[in-house]
Amino acid sequence: MPGANAMRRNFLWNTFGNILYMGCQFLCGILVVRLAGEVNSGNYNIALAVTNIFVSVASYGMYSFQVSDVENKYSQSTYIASRMTTCVLATVLCMGYTLLGATLGENPYSKLQCACILLYQAYRMVESITDVYNAIDQQNERLDIVGKTYAVRGVASLAVFVAVLWVTHDMVLTLLFMVAVNVLLFFFYTLPKARPFYTCSAVTESAVLALLWECLPLAVYNVLANTTASIPKLMLEKILGETALGIYSPVTQPVLLLQVGATYLFTPFITLFAQNYAERNRRGFYKAILAVQGIVLALLPAGLLVCRYLGRWGLAVFVGAGLESYAYLLAPMVVSAVLTAMMLFYSMVLTVMRCMRGLIFANVCGIITAACISSPCIRRWELQGTTFATIGALCVQCVCLVAITLVNARRHFASEDT
Repeated sequence: MPGANAMRRNFLWNTFGNILYMGCQFLCGILVVRLAGEVNSGNYNIALAVTNIFVSVASYGMYSFQVSDVENKYSQSTYIASRMTTCVLATVLCMGYTLLGATLGENPYSKLQCACILLYQAYRMVESITDVYNAIDQQNERLDIVGKTYAVRGVASLAVFVAVLWVTHDMVLTLLFMVAVNVLLFFFYTLPKARPFYTCSAVTESAVLALLWECLPLAVYNVLANTTASIPKLMLEKILGETALGIYSPVTQPVLLLQVGATYLFTPFITLFAQNYAERNRRGFYKAILAVQGIVLALLPAGLLVCRYLGRWGLAVFVGAGLESYAYLLAPMVVSAVLTAMMLFYSMVLTVMRCMRGLIFANVCGIITAACISSPCIRRWELQGTTFATIGALCVQCVCLVAITLVNARRHFASEDT
């Protein structure tokens, strides 16, 4: 188990690296309009929206599972082979979707848009493959390497994005350079850093299929979790139109930084949870849960204060002039972001506990709640109702997840007393 200094180093580097990476991605989305105009911005955001569908297929929800495999049920080579398999599957599905989008519908994708989608898919697949090597680093108590990897990738991607787009105003060429730089970083930075911790072994088809089958509920959970978050927005567009969604989504973006940042705070604890659970260390397990809960909940007052004093200014500067009048939407969004982080945290805990049925049950309850309350909330409170519906669904999810965690933990640790 890592010492206090190692935990501190891991925590700080992982948090810094991931927040820097997230910030760089955020800046790409903001700067594209100023560097290359609205058309290129549209093509870039189409690529983001489409590839987000298939990234969950590639990741398969496997990161927490791999990091918490303290008994080494599956070899590192098996995890790598399974990730290659899911990345190929995700890319084939993306190509099929893009082909259909280019031939069907009233507004089919142009050749330029298809090229942007496929290049950004390649960029995300490099990220997904890097992820499995990051898990190897974390298993060996070197999460600081993961943070540094994200920091380097974020800065390099942003630098290439800005430089190439500013000079050429060509989105395809920009994305091509981004893919090339990230491939180079993978071979000359990620692989050398992970090599000391990697043990090569023979890979069998049966082992890969067994791993994919065991993690299938995690892949289903990923889809369900995304569906829960999407239902209120889909209902907003249906009830109030695309203009309302066009206002709501950009205003949400700054708060998403808080949500994503919160998830990085508990990533260093995955191995600790897995070790305490495997060793039936009841005190250490519950102590870690309370510590992470405290960290996540501490973000709530901090986020509300930022919204109170910097919300209008931030929307005007970073999102767009004229949107500052919607600053009243921010405070409930902060509550939603913190609840989302809490939901993701307890989902990680259930993954460590290998309680896949409970994970799916809680998310199905969230989907049902979102489907039932989204329309009444939006008709009553309009844009704000979208957030209220999301909060309601998240509350149901969190209650279910906490209850399932406590029941399973009590059963697991009961044998410690016998």
